[in-house]
Amino acid sequence: MELAHELQKIGLSDKEARVYLANLGLGQSSVQNIAHKAGVNRATTYVVLESLIKKGLCSTFSQKKKTYYIANDPELLTTLFKIQKKEIDEKEKYFASLLPQFKMIDSQSTDKPTVKFFEGKQGLLNAMDEFILSYNRAGEDDDQVYMFYNRDQVDSFFTDQEKNQFRQFRIKHGLQVKSVYNMEKGFMKDTPDGVRLKVSGKDYAFSADIGIHNEAVRFLIFGKKPSGIIIKSPEVAQTLSSLFRMAWETAERKGQRAPGKKEK
Repeated sequence: MELAHELQKIGLSDKEARVYLANLGLGQSSVQNIAHKAGVNRATTYVVLESLIKKGLCSTFSQKKKTYYIANDPELLTTLFKIQKKEIDEKEKYFASLLPQFKMIDSQSTDKPTVKFFEGKQGLLNAMDEFILSYNRAGEDDDQVYMFYNRDQVDSFFTDQEKNQFRQFRIKHGLQVKSVYNMEKGFMKDTPDGVRLKVSGKDYAFSADIGIHNEAVRFLIFGKKPSGIIIKSPEVAQTLSSLFRMAWETAERKGQRAPGKKEK
């Protein structure tokens, strides 16, 4: 019954996996025989078979007033993924309906600075998303995100897919980027959603990835134990925004911009 463990990995319960495999091996069979082969009591086997029928994995037919069960083609196991996707979509929709209530609770402490810590790669990805979500456009004309980072570190830590997902998430929320960065070779071109200046890593080395907008500051620290920090404080963010603009003026004099037109 090693396959039973594999079926559990794709969404079946222990008993569902054992009953399905027993029925698959027996072919057309009675509940009694299926229960015996699966090692599940008869009453429970009835319940499990009904569950498998609802999932499209088993069927029934009657012969001489007796009901028999037959496992459907194993290729139909792919329906489990559709069921799981539907369940996830429903959960996501339900959570979206609850989100305003969570935000009301969270908003009660907006007058106080908050600090959040993140660990591991997924934690850093979450920090990047939360940083964008923490942006508040109310009454603000400046929709830019300011960044300092080492592009080589970013490229070695995140996959192209992860970087693109983050960029699309930022674009979706209408934020433009203005960056000062280090890069050993080559340049990052300006794009419709942002402008970038390269500075020498020898003169101005960036060992952490820093993002700033008018509500929060985000730090990403790469290495053996990746970690991230988000400080939500307009005062801290505005101060660092001013420091970035000072740095940008220096970068315009000493830095380099990629030659050529903007990328799309």
